[in-house]
Amino acid sequence: MISVVGVGPGALEYIVPEAMKRIKSADILIGGARVLSQFKDINCVKYVIKADTDWSVILKQPGHKVIMASGDPGLYGITELVKRYTDEDIDIVPGISSVQYMFSRLQMPWHDCKIISLHGREQDVIEAVSRYPVVAVLTDCRHNPVYIAKILYGNGIRDRQIYVGENLSYGNEKIRKFSVDELVNYDGDFDINVVVIR
Repeated sequence: MISVVGVGPGALEYIVPEAMKRIKSADILIGGARVLSQFKDINCVKYVIKADTDWSVILKQPGHKVIMASGDPGLYGITELVKRYTDEDIDIVPGISSVQYMFSRLQMPWHDCKIISLHGREQDVIEAVSRYPVVAVLTDCRHNPVYIAKILYGNGIRDRQIYVGENLSYGNEKIRKFSVDELVNYDGDFDINVVVIR
């Protein structure tokens, strides 16, 4: 049996009870190092996901395998990847995505939002910003908030507000608002973050 569960934006209290039930019943837990570190007390086999992870070997292991995905596994998540390596039915438990969490902290509705991901992939930020009033961007180290601001600035888009949410749901959470001009010239570092452009 394979379960793919969303473990929310980070903090344990944002994991839905049904996902926690699967995690506690697992024979094998699979996830990123940051996620797995929160479940040291669960006595089972654990696999840390890395760029070179051999999924075909892990998914052939006997027992109940629980793959823990940050946020929601269906939102630019791991569901599609897992489906490539197994013919088994997958039990999917949704989670609270970092995008949902960010909008709740901004106290902003998001029904008219376009969500794109620059996390290990390329997507057209300018097209999204040109077509939608609000755009949420999942980032990575290279495609960080300054990179996004430079794309906007370089295309003459300077009238947007950019919100950067770092370490969402953790004790060191930080949410800041920038103009495009401010962010283009920002020389600090950003921790794990989500960007909202409005």
